Amino acid sequence: MLNQTMLYETNVLESRQKIVRIELHNLKNIPITPPPYRELPKTEGALLLEVETSDGIVGWSTSGYTHHVVVDLINKYLGPRIIEQGADPFRTERIPMLFDRHTYERPLGRALISALAMIDIACWDIKGKKLGKPVHHLLGGARDRVPVYVTHGAAYDGAPVYTAQELAAEAKHLADLGVTHLKNTVGRQAVPDPYDDYKRMAAMREAVGPNVRLSMDGNLRMSLVDAVKLCTLCEELDISFIEEPIHYNEPANLAHLRSRTSIRVAAAENEKFSAKDLLCAGAIDILQPNVNNDGGFTAGLRSANLARAFNVALGHGNGNGPHNIALHAGIANGGLVEYHFHKWMAYNAIFKEVPQPEYGYLAVSQQPGLGLEPKEGLIQEFKVSWQ
Repeated sequence: MLNQTMLYETNVLESRQKIVRIELHNLKNIPITPPPYRELPKTEGALLLEVETSDGIVGWSTSGYTHHVVVDLINKYLGPRIIEQGADPFRTERIPMLFDRHTYERPLGRALISALAMIDIACWDIKGKKLGKPVHHLLGGARDRVPVYVTHGAAYDGAPVYTAQELAAEAKHLADLGVTHLKNTVGRQAVPDPYDDYKRMAAMREAVGPNVRLSMDGNLRMSLVDAVKLCTLCEELDISFIEEPIHYNEPANLAHLRSRTSIRVAAAENEKFSAKDLLCAGAIDILQPNVNNDGGFTAGLRSANLARAFNVALGHGNGNGPHNIALHAGIANGGLVEYHFHKWMAYNAIFKEVPQPEYGYLAVSQQPGLGLEPKEGLIQEFKVSWQ
């Protein structure tokens, strides 16, 4: 086991309810519904975490963007440490304290944060089930529905890049189904091409008309020069926001971009820059924490409070919409939640009940916990070793 020296350990009373089992399941080749007019992707994988307490309550969560090394990290290191300490799932601020900075945080970085995020989310699911309340009530209960946008048009599993005509057709199809806000990826060429991306966004705008909101996701792929050019070209298209257009979310460059465009700039923290870095630099109009990537609901609350202190809007990106609903429904400054199409389809394939977009909104589950319970037999059918 990793060195267990803890710099800031504090003593707590023994809990009646303890975590007794933690297991991360690596699932592969789960059949999903492919995008409209496409055959791929038609399967998806998932890291599904199961946390059980001494009184038989089970909490569930999934990963965000992470490496499969977290399977061993949780199953062999973090899980046993939490269990041997008799950790209480209600003490979600305490659990990360079991893993000190020098032994865990410094060498493991974002892998540790994403692993702890899964554990935190499952603990909040347990809290809700134990108390008979939905998680968004425990987070503050500000609302029972949240606004949603749908990300589409990203090619996966070796599928060819969408043409402008395909993007337009898919956008119109989704708009006809009642989707009121669409986001598409930009800068995905081998060398980012703002003129090509403008044509693609213009084709979407023409297809859906003026009443559907459009946004862009740069996936950290562009230089400052390319991002400024793209925003300048696209301002006439009434773009709602551009997400993470610049390499690594470098705060100074994002701040410069903000000074050159009327399109709102959105971003999340990452391995290089924190939410505080983005806010202090005046780099963003929208902060986008993702509870599955960035430390769970416990850390999400801290990010939300930071955004509120800086009077910056809160939003969400990078997938896992069905889990992030609870944060944005719970807090007063909650905002837009993303449903990334193929990840949305993966949630539909994995869980028994998933909130579905309806004319721009998601109704939040009123079930105790998160309301996301895996389908019967799913783990047995699709679990594989991580290698």
